Amino acid sequence: MRLRTRLIIWFIGSIIVTVTMSFALGSQVWRLFYSDYDATRDAHDALVAWEQGGGGALRRWLHDQRHDDGIYRMLLDERGIPLSHSDRPPPPRLREAIEAAESGTRAVQLPGGGSLKTTLIVTQDGRRLRWVAVLPPPRGPDLRRIDTTLLLAIGIIVVSLAAIVIARRITKPIAALQQASRAVAEGRLDVRVPEVTAARRDEIGELASDFNHMAERLQRLLDSQQQLLRDISHELRSPLARLRVATELARDSHASTQFDRIEQEADKLEDMIAQLLLIARLEHRETPLNDDDVNLADIVESVCEDASFEAQPRNIQVRPHIEADAATRGQASLLHSATENVVRNAVRYTADGSTVDVHLRIDGEWAMIDVEDRGPGIPPDRLEAVFQPFVRISEARDRESGGYGLGLAIAKRVVDASGGHISARNRDGGGLCVTIQLPRCDL
Repeated sequence: MRLRTRLIIWFIGSIIVTVTMSFALGSQVWRLFYSDYDATRDAHDALVAWEQGGGGALRRWLHDQRHDDGIYRMLLDERGIPLSHSDRPPPPRLREAIEAAESGTRAVQLPGGGSLKTTLIVTQDGRRLRWVAVLPPPRGPDLRRIDTTLLLAIGIIVVSLAAIVIARRITKPIAALQQASRAVAEGRLDVRVPEVTAARRDEIGELASDFNHMAERLQRLLDSQQQLLRDISHELRSPLARLRVATELARDSHASTQFDRIEQEADKLEDMIAQLLLIARLEHRETPLNDDDVNLADIVESVCEDASFEAQPRNIQVRPHIEADAATRGQASLLHSATENVVRNAVRYTADGSTVDVHLRIDGEWAMIDVEDRGPGIPPDRLEAVFQPFVRISEARDRESGGYGLGLAIAKRVVDASGGHISARNRDGGGLCVTIQLPRCDL
């Protein structure tokens, strides 16, 4: 549930609870407005009026009080007869309520929502009189006053409690996000927002999940950069060592072959550095891909023609199979380089006298290029790793082939930057099949 929806539900619920409690407690709170102190005070005032002026004075005093606040009052003698003489004896239900009060109940609820307050008062001559006050249920202005007061009081309480709960539910995951972001800023990229926060189905949960994905990607990028630095340093040591040896030999013998060796190793270093720079630019998208229409059939035919010429010494045939014309949007030179790297990799590892088949086909909205060789294949647990820089399946064989382990890495980054996907699988009949998947467009 979205956070905005939750907040709306919380506030609507608070309003409903506020109004419900106001009406439910209104009649209950009304009787609290006439306290025990008020009953005792009225009883004494009524006794004074009766002692000074008799029943008539008491009757007038009771009438004035009822006119002011609407409360029906009586002062009863020991037999339960009103001392004002004009009032009739209490009806049966009221007598039952008075008896309940005499048994110890200070406030008795009457039928219809009214309530009864009663207290004993002793005269100077020792008579025990009963003071009775009947509080009717609130109506008119009194009811509006009570409802308004209760609505404000209960509303403040309920909304305050709701605000506290909402604030805790919002600030707690935000605090977890803050702690995790500080840890990442300090370099601890293994820190993640707790799963209980990331599993929330609202904006905060999405933010926590995105933060965890960001931290994971940062950690992978840092690990890959560190690994790349280690691999580069390892790969550069060999040609640099050969350059040093060739330089020393050239100084001693002044032979032209040593200068040729120096030039060869320098060319290898230059080529390796160029490929590494291309990988870095594609990885960080510093090289924008042109949004041009690229005919993939032309690329496949051109790459197969060049690869067939280079594979003649090993009697290898590179056969294109263009099932349908297909086009994509991107940079033609980079897509040509990516396809060429995959095909050359297949030629490098396919068996002598065999074939390399390159298929161009259509699969829905995608253009597919399948490159199949007849080589030894790749262990299943290394199928994803071959697209990383400097990854070699067989160190001895790959070094003999003259590769650096950068061709498939460049192909992957070009395809990814073009909005596609590249994958590898072992063929059932032996060998490897690398599939380049690119979004198709009309020529």
